[in-house]
Amino acid sequence: FGHGTLRDYVIGLTAIDGQGRTFHSGGRVVKNVAGYDLCRMLTGAQGQLGTITEVTFKLRPLPPDTCLVACGFRNLRDMESALDRLNVSSTTPVILDVISRYASESLLAESIPELVRSSRCADSAGILIAGFEGPKAALEWQTSALQDELHGTADWTHPAKLANASFLYCRTLQKASTPSEATAWQARLTTLPSRVTSSIKVLHDCGCDVFGRAGNGVLFVRPSSHRIVGEPPVEQKGFETLQSLTSDGQGSVQVLKASAARSNLSSAAVQKYTDQLRALLGSAAGQD
Repeated sequence: FGHGTLRDYVIGLTAIDGQGRTFHSGGRVVKNVAGYDLCRMLTGAQGQLGTITEVTFKLRPLPPDTCLVACGFRNLRDMESALDRLNVSSTTPVILDVISRYASESLLAESIPELVRSSRCADSAGILIAGFEGPKAALEWQTSALQDELHGTADWTHPAKLANASFLYCRTLQKASTPSEATAWQARLTTLPSRVTSSIKVLHDCGCDVFGRAGNGVLFVRPSSHRIVGEPPVEQKGFETLQSLTSDGQGSVQVLKASAARSNLSSAAVQKYTDQLRALLGSAAGQD
């Protein structure tokens, strides 16, 4: 959340266009502003505008120290109120994630094991994960400030005890964002940050685990591991719910694994902007 998006770190690339011609954009140094910024246009285009063959990234220095704080809530309304407070918070979290109730056991077992062993996770409707970077004194202040700001809203707050908890958590979440062989189906929901908690509520009610970036509105959805034995698969119901959450064009669903469902990147709302972009590129090519 605090580091921006991938395209903020792409400073140069090489790609092949639809006619087989190789072209370059950007360079190998940060101070390079010559020509059109094709890097941003091609990043996230999923190969539809050209085949990327080489990418140069900008790197960040490692932080001097990190810390991770988990916050539990009795209901999702309180968690939504906490997210609103964090928009005007004096703290600056670099991690701002949400985890639905039953997904917390597997996602926090490595980074905050003492919390998983307690009954706090199972008793919470949702969990907010905040991570901070910086000098140790600054981390202590930010952790204390976060607890003060969420007092009365969060049911509990728990700073992780492990020194490398942030690294362990990010590694676990990165692995969980890619479906495994044991995962029946999984999807990525991109929505407005203001709709994160309402989306979690709807998806949880239809038997789904939800986790992801509250600050960016990027959520990963998969069938809950706590479904009742003998229940029918929830894939169809889950994807129908996901489609309904983005039916107004505010967001998209990307299928990561499924037996029949498809992504809605070709929906009318998305296709309209794709057609406009293609028309613009065609017009620019004619003037070249």
